[in-house]
Amino acid sequence: MHITERDGTFTAQHVTGPTHNMLRLTVGRGSPQEFAVTVLPAVGECRHHEGLTAEEVIPAIRSGLADANAALKADYVIKAAEIVENDSRQRGIYEYLTRKIIEKAAETPLA
Repeated sequence: MHITERDGTFTAQHVTGPTHNMLRLTVGRGSPQEFAVTVLPAVGECRHHEGLTAEEVIPAIRSGLADANAALKADYVIKAAEIVENDSRQRGIYEYLTRKIIEKAAETPLA
């Protein structure tokens, strides 16, 4: 897994052979808030399913955020999220990527 940060937006990429996931989160601090998930166009030709939707990854992102905030005793929030339409459909990986992004945010001064 590889995580990068630019201006408070973190991108995590996880590629393990036939599965691949990218999650981009704009992170802040404060009171919980609603956030939009943008579904980016498919990358490449592969197809694992009919396509990821924002509705199916939002619960995983919220769960990963809650876990990370509890572990860190923090108040991180997600302002926006992006996924790729043809990435692997695995709820657990989006929870994991969210936790890892929040852990990285805890090490990075946010703007």
